Amino acid sequence: MHFGIYLWVYHVKLDHRGPRMKKVYSVGCLLCMIVLLSGYPEEVGEVSYLQQGATLVRNTKPMQIDFSTPIENYDLVKTNSSGLVEIHFYEETGIQGSLLVKPSSSLYIDLSLLSEGGKARIELLSGSVTQKAIKLTGKSSFEVRAGNVSMGVRGTTFEVATAPDGSILIACEEGQVRCEAEDGTTLFAEPGSAVEHTPERGFRNIPIMFQDLETFRRNWHAERIEAFRSNPHRALRNFANRYLEMKGKFDEAYKTLMARYEILDKWFREDRAGRTGALSEVLREKRLIVGPLLQLRKSSFLFEKVYYRLLELREYYKQGMIRGDLGNGMTVEQFFRRFDNEAVDLEEKMNVFRHTLKLFAKRNDGISIIDTMEN
Repeated sequence: MHFGIYLWVYHVKLDHRGPRMKKVYSVGCLLCMIVLLSGYPEEVGEVSYLQQGATLVRNTKPMQIDFSTPIENYDLVKTNSSGLVEIHFYEETGIQGSLLVKPSSSLYIDLSLLSEGGKARIELLSGSVTQKAIKLTGKSSFEVRAGNVSMGVRGTTFEVATAPDGSILIACEEGQVRCEAEDGTTLFAEPGSAVEHTPERGFRNIPIMFQDLETFRRNWHAERIEAFRSNPHRALRNFANRYLEMKGKFDEAYKTLMARYEILDKWFREDRAGRTGALSEVLREKRLIVGPLLQLRKSSFLFEKVYYRLLELREYYKQGMIRGDLGNGMTVEQFFRRFDNEAVDLEEKMNVFRHTLKLFAKRNDGISIIDTMEN
């Protein structure tokens, strides 16, 4: 926003100068443009509450979290079984409120700074999250995406929870949450009526009967765990088959992006030095990298969530709950042996991908690659 206004003021001044002065001020405009690009605000909020057992991955590097730790765009926030993190959004994002990351959860924030306001997407990879007193200024928007369901709000407190079998619950204390499934079906979560998506019952509204939201969520999660325990092979077979199908597409898309490694390497070096290239360089580099990056974004959207679901299922495998044949030519043991062998490499690729999304937005006036294509 400040970037556009600043250039407009400069153009007013240019109209009152001679040809020579216009050239000088034009150069000044370009220099200011480069400076403002490098000044793109990466921080979207900070940690306002913390229980030990949380970490984050920033720019491919793991970090410890403490009180008041700034949270940057595309940081991967992870909690273990005892961890709890509350993230308070900075008002400059156009979003007022906080995000409570529950135990055993993983997510990252994708925030675009559009001219009409912030556009935040919370990618919930696993676990549960509560959005507390979310209020939006101007035309800002806030969306949570879990599995193949997206949730959009304009101002409310609501919770999104996931279960090992891929089930999703959306419930709110006030207001209304719009929930959209992959096929375009839309339902609304309201006080007294939650939305769930389960393998056996599909996408539907369910009543919240005489319970507070936290009790209802715990009971729902316990029910989903029991459903999973009754047939753990079904859930694992579903996610294992999706993993095997999607991984090849992800690897191919990543390989295509790496064909532009000279650009990525330049961006990484510039990032460490705290700068960006000249405007002409940035425009050329974005043009060359936007196609491969979009293709990888498309391949990774559901694949990331499948991967994190399998991390959760792996814990049940270690407990001896899932054994035997998967019906796809592999036993459970063979699948998880392969999964474990590929896990480190996959997480490294996903971290590089998120870092690249961040560096693209930094060179794109704070606008994510998704919103670049939509606008």
